Amino acid sequence: MATTSISLEELQYRMQHDPGPNRQTQRDEEWIQSPGGDDNFKVVIRVRPPLPRELEGYREYQCTSLVDAHSGQLITISENLPAVMSGQAASDGILYATYRFTFDNVYDQHSSQEEVYNQSARPLVLSTLQGYNAAIIAYGQTGTGKTYTMEGELEGPLRGIIPRSVEDIFAAIENDPEPSATKYLVRASYLQIYNEVISDLLKPEKMNLLIREDRRRGVFVDGLSEWVVRSPAEVYGLMMRGAQQVIMWCTQAR
Repeated sequence: MATTSISLEELQYRMQHDPGPNRQTQRDEEWIQSPGGDDNFKVVIRVRPPLPRELEGYREYQCTSLVDAHSGQLITISENLPAVMSGQAASDGILYATYRFTFDNVYDQHSSQEEVYNQSARPLVLSTLQGYNAAIIAYGQTGTGKTYTMEGELEGPLRGIIPRSVEDIFAAIENDPEPSATKYLVRASYLQIYNEVISDLLKPEKMNLLIREDRRRGVFVDGLSEWVVRSPAEVYGLMMRGAQQVIMWCTQAR
């Protein structure tokens, strides 16, 4: 899920210019028509559901965030959300720290993998089929659900953004109305950045790789292996291979 940190000034500006409820639908339609316009960067927030240990802790669990279901873009965060939303805080004269932020999309803890992908990731995937570069970056603390959102499961309704993206890309290639007029080449790479060291997860002997830039290739990782893939299954095979390498490195580090 594409997220990033932004300044307080930017947050204040977004709060003062809260978009209407239909803005996101219009923007997703315009994205494919003009991916180089003002909508080529989006910030999306997803609130994960509480973990069992949080629900079963010695303190009663209390939700601190509320997503505006009408716009799907406004989130309220408060140290005592029930009191603030019911108006009890105002009647009691008690002040609770409460903040409201607006983003391109905000998903609550009940959002599905399909909903997140279709609304916030699929337009990016479709734009790559038109020759545009695209990137989806998941940012957050450990345990906030980054891996679940990006990968999830490889089959079933819990598939994350990566499996669904792969499926859409190969489906578009297979359903091309003029297959003889276009040639497709799909390649995959899998890298890890840890402590500012870039490593190739598919060729573990390649470590300390460097980021370079030239006019022909743009920004790239020098020496990173690229693997030609012909189906979603081949991509999933590379993902599992890279995941095994991460597990092995973690075991060795212990």
